[in-house]
Amino acid sequence: MKIAIIAHSLYPIKEPFAGGLEMVTFLLCRTLIDKGHQVDLYARHGSDASLNPIEIPTGRLYPSAFLAEVSKFGQGVSEVKEMLAYSHIMNSIAKGDYDIIHNHSLHYMPILMGNGLNVPMLTSIHTPPFTYLQIGAYGVETLTNQTFTMVSRSLAKTWSHIVPEAEVVYNGIDLSMWKFIRYNTGNYLFWYGRICPEKGTHLAIAAAQGAGIPIKLAGPVSNKDYYEDCVRPMLSDTGVDYLGHLSQKELGPVLGNARAMLFTSVWEEPYGLTLAESLACGTPVIAFDGGATREIISEDTGIIVPMGDVAAMSDAVADLGGIRRVDCRELAEGQCSHHMMVENYLELYDRLLERQEYMKFQVS
Repeated sequence: MKIAIIAHSLYPIKEPFAGGLEMVTFLLCRTLIDKGHQVDLYARHGSDASLNPIEIPTGRLYPSAFLAEVSKFGQGVSEVKEMLAYSHIMNSIAKGDYDIIHNHSLHYMPILMGNGLNVPMLTSIHTPPFTYLQIGAYGVETLTNQTFTMVSRSLAKTWSHIVPEAEVVYNGIDLSMWKFIRYNTGNYLFWYGRICPEKGTHLAIAAAQGAGIPIKLAGPVSNKDYYEDCVRPMLSDTGVDYLGHLSQKELGPVLGNARAMLFTSVWEEPYGLTLAESLACGTPVIAFDGGATREIISEDTGIIVPMGDVAAMSDAVADLGGIRRVDCRELAEGQCSHHMMVENYLELYDRLLERQEYMKFQVS
């Protein structure tokens, strides 16, 4: 198959990944290419060259003087650039003779324009109903040319008032990148992810301090104000160690040797790839309840506490003794592999192509 994969335009699709969406897009493209499919990845400049990236031209379609004029009418320049860039690549895709278009862009324009193409299109939703995505979903609500997937049952329920018939395809991780460590050697807790308010970094630090155990942190600073106001002042405390933004290869040993991984998202997390990665290493999870957490973590592999309850998270550290690390790894192998994710998408691609052929036959 010849497949167009549309990424979002905020970050390049390369390591170290800015977040889970970048990693999932990378794994999908790489695995499809390894299986012999022709893949064109429409993504931000600087994406991994092995994925056949085609730049989403957010910065060079129109003169800056023109965009300055646009801003006088109350339009944000960055938003206009993004809209124009996605319009540009959708026109390119329309001429690309693709068998399947798979959209992960988080933007309304591919949804709206893709619905008019005579090519099966799949839009995978990775976030709650943010305004831009709602614009796209409502715009094609009464049409049937586009199929939507959600990354968890929880997210599908959240979107059901707009997209009532979405299919669930869970995200996956490359298990070979996350070595199973049967006996951890570290006496510390670990937290990693984007450092921003919704991920609750400061709450993880507070929970570790409440349990009297050191904590290591890793991840990119995606909200500088939050980092400066809520996280950085805590980094000088004894037992708090920020390691920076690490690659998967660097993360694995730190995660695998931790006593537990703390998952402190304070929003309805659509999936939570760090949960799957922790299980793959054999490291139990202590997590706030909410979103897809209960779809990934079982009673045998982690402890789920009420959303935002730092004291309960601290107390849960003492109850980790009943969790076997081998059970964590086995759960990851059974339900979190990226190969399973890609096979589910390929099955869906085939069904969409069969439906397209059937519709052509009906018309003829």
